[in-house]
Amino acid sequence: MDETILDMPLPHDEQLERAVIGGIILEPSVADTVINILKPEDFYNEKNRILYETVIEIISEGIALDPLTLKTRLEKKNKFEHVGGDIYLSLVMSDAAPPKTIEHIAQSLKEKAITRGLIIVAKDILLKAKQIKNVDELIDYAESSIFKLSEEKTISEYFHIGDVLQKTLEMINELSKKDSIVTGLPSGFYELDRLTTGFHKGDLIIVAARPAMGKTSFALSILHYVSVVENIPSAFFSLEMSKEQIAMRLLCNEARIPLRKVRSGFLTKEELEQITEKVLEMKNSPIYIDDTAALSILDLRAKARKLKREKDIQLIVVDYLQLMRSSRRVENRQQEVAEISRGLKGLAKDLDIPVIALAQLSRQTEMRSDKRPQLADLRESGCLTGDTLVIDADTGNLQPIEKLVGKQFYTLALDKDFKLKRAFVSKVFYSGKKKVYLLKTRTGREIKASSNHPFLKLDGWHRLDELKVGDKIAVPRVLKTGYKDDISDEEIILLAHLIGDGCILPRQPYHYTSADLQNINIVADTAEKLFNIKPRIVKQKNWYYVYLPSPYKLTKGKKHPITIWFEKLNIKRTRSYEKEVPEKIFNLSPKKIALFLKHLWATDGSISYRKQKGKFNISIYYSTTSKKLAHQIQHLLLKLGIISIIRTTKKENYRPSYNIYITGKTNQKKFLTKVGCFGSRGETIPEVLKILEDIKENPNIDIIPKEIWNLYIKQLLHISHRQFAKALGISYCGSSLFKNSLSRERLNKIANILNAKILYDLASSDVLWDEIIEIKELGVEDVYDMTVENYHNFVANDFIVHNSIEQDADMVMFIHRPEYYKKNPTPEEKGIAEIIIAKQRNGPTGTIKLAFIKEITKFENLAKDYFQSLDDGEPPIDQQEDENLNYNNETQNQEVDYDIDPEQFELMEDEGLEF
Repeated sequence: MDETILDMPLPHDEQLERAVIGGIILEPSVADTVINILKPEDFYNEKNRILYETVIEIISEGIALDPLTLKTRLEKKNKFEHVGGDIYLSLVMSDAAPPKTIEHIAQSLKEKAITRGLIIVAKDILLKAKQIKNVDELIDYAESSIFKLSEEKTISEYFHIGDVLQKTLEMINELSKKDSIVTGLPSGFYELDRLTTGFHKGDLIIVAARPAMGKTSFALSILHYVSVVENIPSAFFSLEMSKEQIAMRLLCNEARIPLRKVRSGFLTKEELEQITEKVLEMKNSPIYIDDTAALSILDLRAKARKLKREKDIQLIVVDYLQLMRSSRRVENRQQEVAEISRGLKGLAKDLDIPVIALAQLSRQTEMRSDKRPQLADLRESGCLTGDTLVIDADTGNLQPIEKLVGKQFYTLALDKDFKLKRAFVSKVFYSGKKKVYLLKTRTGREIKASSNHPFLKLDGWHRLDELKVGDKIAVPRVLKTGYKDDISDEEIILLAHLIGDGCILPRQPYHYTSADLQNINIVADTAEKLFNIKPRIVKQKNWYYVYLPSPYKLTKGKKHPITIWFEKLNIKRTRSYEKEVPEKIFNLSPKKIALFLKHLWATDGSISYRKQKGKFNISIYYSTTSKKLAHQIQHLLLKLGIISIIRTTKKENYRPSYNIYITGKTNQKKFLTKVGCFGSRGETIPEVLKILEDIKENPNIDIIPKEIWNLYIKQLLHISHRQFAKALGISYCGSSLFKNSLSRERLNKIANILNAKILYDLASSDVLWDEIIEIKELGVEDVYDMTVENYHNFVANDFIVHNSIEQDADMVMFIHRPEYYKKNPTPEEKGIAEIIIAKQRNGPTGTIKLAFIKEITKFENLAKDYFQSLDDGEPPIDQQEDENLNYNNETQNQEVDYDIDPEQFELMEDEGLEF
């Protein structure tokens, strides 16, 4: 290629740019048409770009547009002289285009802008080709750059309802002329066609199953009927088998000869003649096979468009979805499969034909007692147990995920800049029963998830079963939510003390215990102020009781004011090991939360220091026998940006004690200045703060994993290692420099040296990279998941976890053969395959049954279906729904004997992936 071609001037037309701007100023009503076509960056001349931006700005504010208004706005922005002043504005007005020609001119400018973009991309690709050694990476970069440009060409259109209705009526009239219920492409399976009315234009149909269920054979049977029987052109994209293997399977199915027999070559004369006959029958059929492996959605789109243009194909089958790859780099496999699914749906719409995509289900379906697949098995993510707590970004509430099913709300999710953002939850759903695992981290956080649920490491998302002890995963280091301060300071103070050292139990006198008279007095004062209680203080040896009797006589139906208060706040009257923070506290502002923690710390908290071997050791912690309370306190501290660690201790014959420690200079200073501690326990705070000033920060929790060196820093280095060490202000130490984790302060310094945004983002992120200390199998439980728009992750149990990505299919079919999983199937189950329509956007769901001939891996209509199809009257569709199948009802898990036929494993099993 002659590189000088790329140095030619970029195509543009400054006069046409002025013509469009002037035309809008003269006739502002044409602005809507132009705005739908041109963006400010489509203007080559900077003056014109500024003028167009300002014109859009004025129109969007509903202000009348004229030359004077434009001039005034430009002067206000100090840009009037920059764009050429009165002289240039006059030139723009003299070049103004008539309203009738504006749209055509705008289209012309758009084409020039795209052409410029292509030239710039070509230059960039040429430059990258000299830098990037990996050819696949270069191709991926080139594809994504061009694909982004192609999206720029899209212009939205609108249609008048009258035109749409007329076209719809014509379609209905055409359908009414048919003498069959099948209005789309027929499958050849009568009951399936009766339920679906065929495969319709623009639809994406997913056919999913476990290996050995026969999904390829099922798809080939449909293909045979469409293209051999009906002579309708179709395309089969096989990413797994060669074209010869596909042809052999097709022949064996139709000739009814076992595949293994054909492969062995031991055929009778009659069988050979039968195969030859089928070859003659099918050889002129319009079936087109492409066996390109590792096909990208971009490749598939190009090939399919060519086939549509040249052969007018009416159906595409892809075998199978998980073997495809994305056209661009994505964060994880879950998002890649979702993007492929969206790409296939887009292809179906663009070509106006049905696309059938085969998909392979993971072993997760076989862990249930009922092995029938369900829609949750298709979602590209794992699952969490029902007690997993999800945060409401608007209120700060924490709710178990099982109580959020069917609701929509906003939660917190991690953005690409490693900041937590408000994100919309479009769906929360039950996912059935799955085996779950307990994951624990160094800070004491815990979560229960299925083996395939992804967690975030520095290099991307990883399934739980890919993680190991010692790995660092992302958890929040700060939580910022909306709040509502609708509870008084007195209530907050009294609640904190009663949760810490109060005894509020049924059939016992309400009282509070403390060795600190300041605590006793504030409980007495707030109880009297809030409830008119006359407290009674009793001194013991070295502690006090304050009794809180009712200010009125208690009778049947008349409750103690504290009981009424607790019920109003939904607080249970429990013993110390069952205590918890009421929901109302999570709704509060950081200032009010700090007040709550300040008084809670006065009960069972500790702030102390001691000098050991010439060094001060500062200890700040809270101790409780309630595990739930410990995790709630850790969560509340995160809302103040304070990281804590939960450590468990257990003495013989005693309940476990959960201690929430605040460690590290930065966190301890935050706690002492933002929260502190009421009463005598807080009296040491000024002295501790003074000691902290002289302590050198040595972070060992809130650090960036050492993997950052290989993942990012080494890739960004543009100076020698020795120069790099000098810039950092440290002695050169060879490769040992790259073996340690980094503090945020040092990473920020490196970001400045390399001027790298990704390093700045990581240094200032909302993420703590927490170390996994335990992964333990628990058993089978009910599980749930959510779909979070745009971000595809959310905060759960104070972990950052991936969400479920919804598939884009119009129809989802599962193939299930009950006999496969049973050693002694019933006569009704032998030779039967269930085709489960689990989703149909424009029709009913249900189950139909087909005959399955295991010896030749072939699906056929049951005899009764054939004779029913000869009847004149067609039963209504809704009568075809299977009322017996309930996808969400699961029976108890039990051991099942598997009758596995090795001959059925014709397809490769991809155990690691779910669609």
